[in-house]
Amino acid sequence: MKKKLALLALSAVMTLMIAACSTGTRGSGGDSSTSDDSAETQGSQQAATDELVPEPGAELLFWTYDDQNSFAEHAASEFEKQYGIPVTIENVAYWDSVARMSTDGPAGTGADVFGLQNEGIVQAVKAGLVLPNDYFEEDTRAVNRDEALAAATYDGIMYGYPWNVYTTSLYYNKELIGDAKFETWDDIISFSKQFNDPANNKFGFMFQGNVGFFDLAFMTGYGGYIFGNGETDTSDIGLNNEGSVKGMEFFQSLKEILPMNLADITGDVKTGLWQQGKVAINLDGSWAIGSNGELPFEVGVMPMPKLPGGETAKPLAGYTSYFVSSYSKYPNAAKLFAHFITTKEMQIKNNELTGAIPAAKDVESDIRKDEMTQGFYKQINDSHRVPNLLETQYVWQYLDPAVVEIWNGSDPKAALDQAVANIRDSIANHQ
Repeated sequence: MKKKLALLALSAVMTLMIAACSTGTRGSGGDSSTSDDSAETQGSQQAATDELVPEPGAELLFWTYDDQNSFAEHAASEFEKQYGIPVTIENVAYWDSVARMSTDGPAGTGADVFGLQNEGIVQAVKAGLVLPNDYFEEDTRAVNRDEALAAATYDGIMYGYPWNVYTTSLYYNKELIGDAKFETWDDIISFSKQFNDPANNKFGFMFQGNVGFFDLAFMTGYGGYIFGNGETDTSDIGLNNEGSVKGMEFFQSLKEILPMNLADITGDVKTGLWQQGKVAINLDGSWAIGSNGELPFEVGVMPMPKLPGGETAKPLAGYTSYFVSSYSKYPNAAKLFAHFITTKEMQIKNNELTGAIPAAKDVESDIRKDEMTQGFYKQINDSHRVPNLLETQYVWQYLDPAVVEIWNGSDPKAALDQAVANIRDSIANHQ
């Protein structure tokens, strides 16, 4: 955590500049008549202690998704106890943060600390919405998985404070599957043929197949990928290579055990049937661990089984990090808070309270021991990271309709070729 005095001096200067330029109306720390003295005192304190000193009168606004409220409230309370800095929590979904900050940041009403998922970091950096994770970079690197660090970094600069990782796998209703074993997808198909009763909305397996995020597990399992060179080279798109096509051929075959239009399998429909005990195996995300632990039946998680041919499906894994707003009037306090809520200890506490899987490494023995948590922790080790590139938005734009066409009987190769052609055109036009 220790930094050179040069960095501390620079931090003090940046704090002075931000305080002087801020037009925000929130908080009491923006009095221009005292900002010079405060910054000078703060810089002196940091130079003497080599510790980041929060700005006098700091108060913070924290944006986070409402399914994390139990953790957010705990973290905010503990932070205020330690630093005397009040934190107000507001429900803003991670995928809405960039759009909100683009307007609320300049207006002085935006968050000091907010969350983003993989793709959001590029937009946030290019729009000048976030400050680098400079002071706590060493700590951050020591604690977190390499993939989490990569997801919090853009153009060689770390901006985020990694917090959790999410992926998809197979939840199952223990009462419905009994003693059945599922080592391969063929096992799931055989079970579903016997279990299915479509007239009564009973299905052995269900997934939200019109969302490419879920379907890519079959493509990457056979060697497909989104972008080349470890999801960094947008000139190399692997969504229509031999492995991706083979994965979509298998995807198409699942219609035999799920004879529905994909448009009808919305998240709400699937969740409703699952909670009613009418779905035995539910492909869903680790974000549902908490809610699935509250159901009236016991839920387990199995890793993705082997695909036909012996390959293992590899679901996508995304990472959530917190970021400090470049518009914050209290950047030091905000950095302290972003670091505080993403320490290894706090990530473990978040897992305890919400079931979220930590981005920190080597936490298997510290997290919840229930089957769902441990199952997803193992699945993450056999997953494929979502690229944190702006161009990823075009992937979902064209892959999602392509998989619907494939489900409805279109040739997988032709549908994927067209999707990739559209992605390439969009990337070229954007440049």
